[in-house]
Amino acid sequence: MHKEDSKYYEQVVATKRMFGGKIFNVDVEQVILPNGIPSIREIVQHHGAVGIIPLVDDKMIFVRQWRAPLEQETLEIPAGKIDPDEGSDLQEVALREMNEELGLTTDKLEKVTAFYASPGYSNEKLTMYLAKNLRPVENKRPLDSDEFLNVEKLTLDEAKKYVEDGTICDSKTIYAITYWELLKSKGE
Repeated sequence: MHKEDSKYYEQVVATKRMFGGKIFNVDVEQVILPNGIPSIREIVQHHGAVGIIPLVDDKMIFVRQWRAPLEQETLEIPAGKIDPDEGSDLQEVALREMNEELGLTTDKLEKVTAFYASPGYSNEKLTMYLAKNLRPVENKRPLDSDEFLNVEKLTLDEAKKYVEDGTICDSKTIYAITYWELLKSKGE
């Protein structure tokens, strides 16, 4: 279906870039709603990101780091943004992030799904990969200069406890744990 064929389609009549940054841009769009009334949409334009579900020895690997917007430490799956010049090979982006954050690589990287983080105001699309058969990289890439993290391996029960106490609190990581639990229930 073409977007114009949707009964919910909003026609964009003007767009103004309010902020341009290295991670995202913010646009304000003037739109005409399906009922003909004008409205405003504030949209975060993002290049997208990848998330990795790294499994080894009946554990998943997480990274512990400080998240300034939340003002707290979190445990998350390894992930990273897609740089504008990286092209469309998202597996390469996932392998880069595994190298930087974990010092690991794999020959077995399987796309699980892709989803939008918060479609009410952002077009950020996360593509999730399952990583098994992990091994150390030959040439470890350095972390980004503003990145400080610690690597932790958790059992499923430990990860679920961190969800309960709010240490694991982001959608990509909660999705990864749910997917892991589904795999285990199937005996995989």
